[in-house]
Amino acid sequence: MAAKLRVIPASAEAFEVPIQNTATIGRTAENSVCLSFSPTVSRQHAVIRCHNGFEYQVMDLGSRNGTYVNDQRVVMPVTLKNGSKIRIANNEMIFEVVEETHGGDGGEFADVTVAGSMASVGAQKVQSAAILVCDIRGFSSSSEILPADQLAMLLGQWFREAGNLVQKSGGIIDKFIGDAILAYWQENPGPPRECVSGFETARKMLGLAARMAWPAPVVKPFKVGIALHYGRVTFGNIGLVAQRDATIIGDAVNTAFRLEGIMKELGQDLLLSDKIAEALADHPSAASFNDLGEKTLKGKREAVRVFGMPIGA
Repeated sequence: MAAKLRVIPASAEAFEVPIQNTATIGRTAENSVCLSFSPTVSRQHAVIRCHNGFEYQVMDLGSRNGTYVNDQRVVMPVTLKNGSKIRIANNEMIFEVVEETHGGDGGEFADVTVAGSMASVGAQKVQSAAILVCDIRGFSSSSEILPADQLAMLLGQWFREAGNLVQKSGGIIDKFIGDAILAYWQENPGPPRECVSGFETARKMLGLAARMAWPAPVVKPFKVGIALHYGRVTFGNIGLVAQRDATIIGDAVNTAFRLEGIMKELGQDLLLSDKIAEALADHPSAASFNDLGEKTLKGKREAVRVFGMPIGA
């Protein structure tokens, strides 16, 4: 599904911007939607991304003045519908669908680990990838305490900076789901390099989290949990538009999410499957991996051996 933004500035002529897979909104010229005439708009204010080939979400990037959809401040990524009104400063943008939706109804994810139905995948290929799942610890309890504007700024800053770490390492952010990030590194030229990239990015993300802090009255440290797995996934351009970024589907994606789900009970901030630990056997940090034994994951028949690593090792 293709889409566009009809931009209606308060102090300039209206214009339209087509949206492919990603559209950034901000004050500087490198953005897809440049609002240079609005001084209160941040340099990097918000981003719209397409997931599953038919579902567009808008996310604030930690701006001071916020991003609003239908007069509600964006805290976590918000799914856009045809006709949704986005407001940034005193600029209004109307989200419009250009083509009819195919392969789904565009609703909320029935299962966060499933990126779309296989029947709707075009130009699909099966390949190995290093997969990262990261979420914020204690987000639900903290979100109940903090005002929406403070929560939106913190979450936007985290998504922006963590996303930059993924992209600088050659990885691809598949999607943001609530407070979680799903990212991957493709097998090119082979598993060691891609797994190393994912692993090093995970360590940098943990370091980034350690430098962040919840605003008062939340007193606990800002922490994230990251699970890494390596396995075969299906890459496919969901929908009819060929230039969509590939989304990933498959049992390996499910495994990565299930690994993240047992991290808290294991007391780990970074958890690796045996598959990715094997690919990192020659990495200098491999000697620090703690073998936590085989664990039965939800929905999995076979147990998976998992490894943890002390922070700072």
